[in-house]
Amino acid sequence: MKILMVDDEPMALSSLQRLLRRRGYREVEVCEQAPAAVERIKSGGFDVVFLDMLMPEMDGLQVLESTKPFCPHTEFIMLTAVDDVHTAVKALRLGAYDYLIKPVDNERLILVLEHAYERRALLSGLAGASAGKTVTLSEPFSPIITQCPRMKELLTFAQTMAKSGNPVLITGESGTGKELLARAIHGAGPAPDGPYVPVNVASVSESLFESQFFGHVKGAFTGATMDYPGFFAQAHTGTLFLDEIGELPLSLQAKFLRVLEEKKVMRLGDPQQISVDVRIVSATNVDLDKACQEGAFRLDLMYRLKSIHLHLPPLRERDGDIPLLADYFLKKAALRHGKEAKGFRPEALELLQQQSYPGNIRELAQKVETAVLISRETYLPPEAFGQESAPAQSFGRRLCSLKEDAGQHTAFVLMQTKGDRKQAAEILGITVRQVQRKIAEMKKEPRWQKLLSDIEVAHP
Repeated sequence: MKILMVDDEPMALSSLQRLLRRRGYREVEVCEQAPAAVERIKSGGFDVVFLDMLMPEMDGLQVLESTKPFCPHTEFIMLTAVDDVHTAVKALRLGAYDYLIKPVDNERLILVLEHAYERRALLSGLAGASAGKTVTLSEPFSPIITQCPRMKELLTFAQTMAKSGNPVLITGESGTGKELLARAIHGAGPAPDGPYVPVNVASVSESLFESQFFGHVKGAFTGATMDYPGFFAQAHTGTLFLDEIGELPLSLQAKFLRVLEEKKVMRLGDPQQISVDVRIVSATNVDLDKACQEGAFRLDLMYRLKSIHLHLPPLRERDGDIPLLADYFLKKAALRHGKEAKGFRPEALELLQQQSYPGNIRELAQKVETAVLISRETYLPPEAFGQESAPAQSFGRRLCSLKEDAGQHTAFVLMQTKGDRKQAAEILGITVRQVQRKIAEMKKEPRWQKLLSDIEVAHP
């Protein structure tokens, strides 16, 4: 990102320049004279310009009016010590992105800068499309299968923003493909050959947080039999993907924020700090804005993580993608399991498109793979997807515990496989003995007894 700062006060310029460089923005230029700034803006190819309102010779509005028509994709952020609504409205009408009152909170300034850059990238992409240019997604984005215009627009934007190297927050429901997008951003970023380290934040216990993320040296604590580099050091010169970042305990967020700000970690048992150059890509299905309002997540940390925000739509809102994805998963499952399935009957495809998919793409993939395994037909019928309800048990969705859900799913698979325990074990991804053990446990529960009895009577 190329930034120009225009202000007639050298101290203000120096202060803002230091702030931006501390935050990782290397291409930051300064200018103290408005007329000189006009020429530099017209010829400099700047992404974002910070423009002071009150300057001798020309004020900020005159600079904006003189340059914006020649630099339509440059975003201008006005800075002023005077809070005047009339002036602010005029600045926005002339094309300014935002209007900030001095003194500006550092986090607020960085957030506005990132949002301005996002808007610049998006408008540049739309301008290219409207000019008849075909925006081609790079190879890292090829695993993301879609024909939905909304998704294509998002991926084009993601590809543009990936090049900046700034932190990215990916939000969306469970199963929408957040990690797949994170890998694509790493591959399209400034360090694609660097390491990609995925971490499920929810799986790291609070007691092991510092050791896992920051590392430790041998003997730092009981059980530390060797040096361990930690996730940040492992991801040095690459990308650290933090899945379920919304689950990060509040008590640990300050330590995490400090590393992001200082770009240094201290291993347990080692007095020396280690510098780390890591791009952070986070993902969550939690509403972080709401979590901040409720005091469960630090606002300053959210600003850090949400430098670039990408929201993945649920599968039900991706026009035309269900048949495309279903066909992809069918071919993949058929190849993996050595099946002859080649496609879907029209009524089966219609059935798939009528589903709501609370589990999104992950749920669709599981449905198709299960159908491929249990069906012996070349073109899968609707029965392979459980269209016919079981006689003694309803398999409709409801809120239930994990234990109940496991029993319900096992019962569903047994019904679909007509009691074939070997086939059920293959679908469930467990051994036949584990299936038999599960059946024995289910027989102790009255609600499953009749169903299991019916299966055994029909298929002894």
